[in-house]
Amino acid sequence: MVEPYLTMAEIEAKYPNEWVLVDKLKKGRDGFAVGGIVAAHGADKEAVLRQAESIPKPVDLAFYYTGPIPEDVIFLL
Repeated sequence: MVEPYLTMAEIEAKYPNEWVLVDKLKKGRDGFAVGGIVAAHGADKEAVLRQAESIPKPVDLAFYYTGPIPEDVIFLL
């Protein structure tokens, strides 16, 4: 079954507090993600990442956490 295109708001509502792998990512003019097709999701970050290996011909993949980010987390870009 092919999953439908969802906006980021729909993805966050459907998969709260989960790691989400989004394929066919669409971005707005500002460069931020606006939606895509959920290829994998779950509470275990590593398990979701492992599922990325089985995606046939991925296009513009993105990996997100849909829950709140703890205040003590530091991002390195």
